[in-house]
Amino acid sequence: MTGKWIAGLSGFLVISVAIGILASVVFIPAVATSVVVTESGAKVLDAVPDKLEIPELSERSYMYASDGTTLLATFYDQNRVVVGLDQISLAMQHAVVALEDRRFYEHSGVDVQGMARAFINNSVNSDDIQGASTLTQQFVKNSLIQQAELTGDTEAVAAASAQSYARKLREAKMAVEVERKFGKDKVLEGYLNIAQFGPSLYGVEAAANYYFNVKAIDLTVVQAATIAAITQKPNGLDPKQFPEENRLRRDYALAAMLREKYITQEEYDEAINVDVTESLSINETSSSCEAADVLNAGFFCDYVLAEMRNSEAFGEDVSDRMALIQRGGLRIVTTIDLNTQNAAVNAIQKQVKTGDESGVAQALSAVEPGTGRIKAMAQNRHYKIGDTDDATYTAINYNVDRAYGGSSGFQPGSTFKPFILAQWLTAGHALRETFDGSKTVYTNDRWPAKCMDGGSVWVKEWRVSGGARKNNTAWAATQNSMNASYAAMERKLDLCEIRDLVAAMGVDRADGAEWQLLPSMVLGVNEVSPLSMAGAYATFASGGVFCKPTAIESVTDSAGNAIATLEPQCQRVLDEGVANGVSKALTNAVNAGTGTNARLPDGRVAAGKTGTTDKSAAAWFCGYTPQLATAIWTGHPGSSKVLSGRIGDTYYGEAFGGQLAAPVFKWFMSAALEGQEKLTFGSVPTLVEFGKKIAVPSVVGMDPKAAQKKLEEAGFTVAFGTETVASDTVAAGLVAEQDPAGTAYGGSEITLKLSTGPAAPPPSQPPPTTG
Repeated sequence: MTGKWIAGLSGFLVISVAIGILASVVFIPAVATSVVVTESGAKVLDAVPDKLEIPELSERSYMYASDGTTLLATFYDQNRVVVGLDQISLAMQHAVVALEDRRFYEHSGVDVQGMARAFINNSVNSDDIQGASTLTQQFVKNSLIQQAELTGDTEAVAAASAQSYARKLREAKMAVEVERKFGKDKVLEGYLNIAQFGPSLYGVEAAANYYFNVKAIDLTVVQAATIAAITQKPNGLDPKQFPEENRLRRDYALAAMLREKYITQEEYDEAINVDVTESLSINETSSSCEAADVLNAGFFCDYVLAEMRNSEAFGEDVSDRMALIQRGGLRIVTTIDLNTQNAAVNAIQKQVKTGDESGVAQALSAVEPGTGRIKAMAQNRHYKIGDTDDATYTAINYNVDRAYGGSSGFQPGSTFKPFILAQWLTAGHALRETFDGSKTVYTNDRWPAKCMDGGSVWVKEWRVSGGARKNNTAWAATQNSMNASYAAMERKLDLCEIRDLVAAMGVDRADGAEWQLLPSMVLGVNEVSPLSMAGAYATFASGGVFCKPTAIESVTDSAGNAIATLEPQCQRVLDEGVANGVSKALTNAVNAGTGTNARLPDGRVAAGKTGTTDKSAAAWFCGYTPQLATAIWTGHPGSSKVLSGRIGDTYYGEAFGGQLAAPVFKWFMSAALEGQEKLTFGSVPTLVEFGKKIAVPSVVGMDPKAAQKKLEEAGFTVAFGTETVASDTVAAGLVAEQDPAGTAYGGSEITLKLSTGPAAPPPSQPPPTTG
């Protein structure tokens, strides 16, 4: 006991000198520099800087839908909302002053009398170094800790939190300077914003919102006292978890407010009888995208964060970007349109409900052509971070690439064919150009690939099933999704140029790997994401202009300053005529081909393509109107299991894209575009649709079969007229006429009429009679 007392006395002597210096600083500034003190006391204060750098407070950030008002989610490292003193009720201001620093408006930052008394009591009676800190000193301490946390300086955090006389004196000296510079109101405002008022709650605005679901300006006397009571022990005095402990401290605060004449006896009597638990109205504020799942936007929210995390516009590295999101008080306005999003969710749920016994997943992404704005992103799963045994919950976004929180992607099947068609037209071929699409086996063959060693890819053997036709056109091959015919088209192109075009349209492998440059890429063997496919198809819809899909409309800081310029990133990647040619072919595929289940009502024009992978492991539909492009994938996540059996309300022997995905497109687009103008696609140049005019072989006088073969080999189609023609020069049964003759566009239809032989002579007339 004696040793402890002597040690305390020794410390007290040093501190007494320091307090003397501090008192001089507080009351006689002119003398502070000339006062003569002991060496130990002088050293204590000489080491303390004169000024405090007030840090930018960590604030929570908000994410909104495209309307700028519907809140999707909130993010924070410290749950804080900074407000001005005029936005904090007088009851809250008075409660804190009465409880924490009754002489706040009398001292100059340091309560010298109270500080000396606390030092004496602590030195003699305990090992604690606590008590007597004014609101200004507490503000200084919290500011030092905040600054150290923002810079990641753990040693500075420890120093600012240390239980020592040196730390107390450091705070005291800075407190005097702070009050001189900022004044009482700013100090009180700063304290009420920086102090901790509950577990993970910082500042009275966040506390008011959490405990009572009100703003700080609306706090009543009893609510203010309840919050003021917390700050002494933010965890131990939390009224939600420890209502009785909080009540004792709250009542003490009310008594202090009465003592200081901040409230009347009547107000005190009313407040003291309020039950703590009954007074609460807890309003949880989640710091994750799980909150957005209530609006069916959890996965979209997660993608927004990933887009910011991967963008240098928001910081030099991922750590800086996440710090900005968690601490920067950002206002993030996104591109998601909740009406469009709800239409997407409803369409998916109509086909394969969340929790369907089949376990089948379905995902939909919708992108606005010409801007790249993501208008909807949905899947039949709930968003949840962390492990779960419930298969209806996941944090994996099936719509996006792995680098953005998605999976490794899915094979797109025949929805990849329009890229081949686009390169076909770019290379100078035409929609109705005739070619031989009958080959189904390629053996020991080299396919053009200028970016590869030797300028080609060697194929030992590749078999293509379905869609073989001797004389075919890209128009017919697209309408009926003919594999062998599309392989024949690809054979005339360069695989590297196809890959480059697809990349320019925003489609990469979802797993980040290099493209497999194989002939089978025409059938969609490289795994991609629905979002990248929606963005690529939007390129066709916009007439050849690719706009990088984006989920962010604007990002501003708490002062309203723009963080980054987020204009649409668009560039032309296809000739307009080529893009319109693809749109015309895909419109025909919806109206008369494999995509008829995607036809929109009321005559609205839509283009699109079905896709089904080998053994029906995935079913797709990608389509668009001039206003909106959409990609829909259906399959078993992480598995190549066949889509068969009962899925939703329907039994399938083996399901295809036209059955599972195309109807979802119809339901979604009909709702999403309701009330919007019915637009059409641009015109297709004759050269793109038909190619150059070429000579039409003359087949007059030929056998019909031989004539047909000759014309088809020349790139034309043949029709036989229903009428016959008498001819003095062509024998009966042979071709007597052809139309057109001379020249025509490749792929044009040549009508043949057959001869019936010479015309019969007119009947003889009887000789005239004479009278």
